[in-house]
Amino acid sequence: MRNSKYNLVPYEVIERAITGDTAALLAVQEQHKAYIGRLSGGNADMQERLNAKLLMAVLKFRPDYQPPSK
Repeated sequence: MRNSKYNLVPYEVIERAITGDTAALLAVQEQHKAYIGRLSGGNADMQERLNAKLLMAVLKFRPDYQPPSK
């Protein structure tokens, strides 16, 4: 499902990125490239650090959350 309002990374790509798929990790990184650029203020070292933190967070993510039943 494509969310045109927010241009989110598709769930399938996130699932593949969690397993370490290089193409999926690059897609996630590309999706956040502009945001990381703004956060870093153009500092290349800071961009590298933010990219590393993003990739580490993706690899640690586990989609086993179950919403509370009503």
